Amino acid sequence: MNNLEVLGQYQTQNGHILPRSPLDEALAGMEGAATKFSLDAINDAQTRASYATNIKRMSAQVRADVAAGRISSQEGVQFCHEMRNKIMAEHRKITSITGLAKAQQHKKTPPTLPHLFEKYATNKYGKSYEVLSVDQKQQIHYEIIESSGRDNAKFTKGSDQLRIMGKVGILVTAAFATYEILNADNKIKETARQGMIIGGGAAGGFLAGLGVSLICGPGAPFCAIAVVLAGSAAGGIAGSLAADTLDDELEEFSKWEVF
Repeated sequence: MNNLEVLGQYQTQNGHILPRSPLDEALAGMEGAATKFSLDAINDAQTRASYATNIKRMSAQVRADVAAGRISSQEGVQFCHEMRNKIMAEHRKITSITGLAKAQQHKKTPPTLPHLFEKYATNKYGKSYEVLSVDQKQQIHYEIIESSGRDNAKFTKGSDQLRIMGKVGILVTAAFATYEILNADNKIKETARQGMIIGGGAAGGFLAGLGVSLICGPGAPFCAIAVVLAGSAAGGIAGSLAADTLDDELEEFSKWEVF
């Protein structure tokens, strides 16, 4: 067997300094994603509560008007159907991207009034709405008016749980940020840095949400959640990178004693 001799200089036992710690990037991404998720969860819970309150109030008013003879049951059911759809549409405008995707998965478009007439008539009398007597039709109207004020208990309970999780998420994020600030040599500088990370996460999630409809389409909550959380994490890391880039500026800022 031939021996192969290789000549040259070799560097061993050298240390390599990474520009950023992978742990720092992971923490920054987590803070950004947690902040966006928490804010959306709290907002959606409040939005759902407002929706439930308004449809209940609307239904109660219409029932009172029908009972007093101010409007007919036919007019009442038409008003309730239109108003509930309008209330739903307005509240969906202020729902988060992920919350909207979940709502669209459950109900992309509301059922038409003729569809509701047939559904309730079949369930109650086993016949088509058109062949019912006047009294039977009025009974169907009353039931639809009453049901228009009932919220989906499953979604309401889920919103309450998300609200709690959102508040816990804010506390966890604050705890991480507080820990970093308390253990920093320059606390004012670290406070500004944590603010950039959290703000970057919220902004990144918002920008990612703008592209959800193109990437995921309507009614795809898992895809929407993944896109928004990825954008939030990227935003948190971007905020951390920006803070590192502005290290000298933040150092100078900490000396101005503006707090």
